[in-house]
Amino acid sequence: MVMSAPEVPHSFPTVDAVNTPQPLHNHDLRTVVEHAQDQLMRERQQIAQRIAILKRTIKGVVFLYGEQLLRAPNNGANQEHRRGLTNACRLVLTRADTSLSAQDISAILKEEFPDLFRRPGNQYASLVTILNRLVEYGEADTFLRNGSRFWKRQQLVDRRSA
Repeated sequence: MVMSAPEVPHSFPTVDAVNTPQPLHNHDLRTVVEHAQDQLMRERQQIAQRIAILKRTIKGVVFLYGEQLLRAPNNGANQEHRRGLTNACRLVLTRADTSLSAQDISAILKEEFPDLFRRPGNQYASLVTILNRLVEYGEADTFLRNGSRFWKRQQLVDRRSA
């Protein structure tokens, strides 16, 4: 007695000599990716709102109790300097109509925020590090043009209105 294997249905794409395999659920994958992106954008907005509320709360407490609360012993001047330089970079990139090189950003910062560059050290290296971190945070884009690196503030698109 010879037994044959039962037919088992499968969902694998088939390939013949003429046609190439086609993804079966390309539309479903796109839907999942779009849903994940929307969810991340909503979470990012919620986090930004929470940060804004906390900043307002801190400003209110400082207004009531004085600025000595901000100057905790653990909070070194270097951290304040870095935060100031990061926010200044954000401001410069936001106001720019076009992409800027690190030299352009450095010149603008030295003109508009001279106090940020009075400390010893390699300020240019710090600037480039901060710009690259803004790219990592999704706040800026970077690209090469004529062998030079440029940065531009990333424009957030409200996907709800699309």
